[in-house]
Amino acid sequence: MIRIFSFFFFAFALIAPAAAQGNFPVGKSFKVISISGFDVQTAGITFAVSAEGQSNRLVANGSAGCNTWNATVILREDQIDVMNIATTRKMCPKPRMTTEDAFIATLKSAQRWRIDDKGRLIIEGEAARLLLTGIGGDKLLAKKPSK
Repeated sequence: MIRIFSFFFFAFALIAPAAAQGNFPVGKSFKVISISGFDVQTAGITFAVSAEGQSNRLVANGSAGCNTWNATVILREDQIDVMNIATTRKMCPKPRMTTEDAFIATLKSAQRWRIDDKGRLIIEGEAARLLLTGIGGDKLLAKKPSK
């Protein structure tokens, strides 16, 4: 009985991350356009989540405006946890560093995600709200018209 339980627990642990990421735009790159309503389009902040090799573990990375960053991501339906955030340690002008600090703080407190009616990714947490748009030809997020 314990072996059967262990098998199902292990199988669920492998399948759950794949199922949870089903609706999240894994493999897409985004540009942060606002942090809690403040326009940061010119800051060059980027965000992408991808599956890491055969482990199916999700990782996120991008530019925080001055430094690059990476993290581990856990998705559960409309919930998101961004953990173990690591950044490079370059110093930039104060306004740029302030924007970067706000972005990293928002990632650390991230709790929920959704796609709005314009196909933009929204990540919300206790600290703030990120509004992101696809980079380049990323039009897969736009809602498809119903027939």
